[in-house]
Amino acid sequence: MLRLLAACGLLLATCHPGMAAARIVALNSDMVGTWGHDPRSCTVETDNGRVEVKPLEVIFFAASCNLSGLRQGPVDALSANGRCYGEGGSFSERISLRFRQISQTRLEITFEGMSHVYQRCERALPVR
Repeated sequence: MLRLLAACGLLLATCHPGMAAARIVALNSDMVGTWGHDPRSCTVETDNGRVEVKPLEVIFFAASCNLSGLRQGPVDALSANGRCYGEGGSFSERISLRFRQISQTRLEITFEGMSHVYQRCERALPVR
């Protein structure tokens, strides 16, 4: 009986409104920078595998996403909603993004359920 009461208390504590995912204002400064899909992406100017992460924006090849609704998620991940615009205004849609800092040089970005671990580019080439 005592175990059941303890389990119910734990369940109620995790559902309490004060325990909801914490809202944050911008991405962590450690996440800001230029990231490469692979080593080549960081060194070859014509490579399309770079991502530029700004406090409230993510720029991919041919698309940029303005971030809103940032919140702290599980496992040190940050989640956000994004409004993305394609090159030349070819599309505009809302998406879901997740950012998880693995180390100072590695960042996992999940875009609509597809994850990839990017590496920090030492030299910030422009995102094309």
